[in-house]
Amino acid sequence: MYLFLTILTYALSVVHFAYGYKEALRISDEVGRVNGWSFIFSVPLGFIFAFFSDYFYTLS
Repeated sequence: MYLFLTILTYALSVVHFAYGYKEALRISDEVGRVNGWSFIFSVPLGFIFAFFSDYFYTLS
């Protein structure tokens, strides 16, 4: 069970970090005001899922 949660949270972490990277590239190319809420939420979620991935890995 913990192995499944480890893999799931690891995948979610990678997805959120990749999405945050894509949004950072998009924001850096904009001129004027930008809406960076997706970047603001995706990076902390990536860290949260990375923490849970490590936590579930140590439990298994």
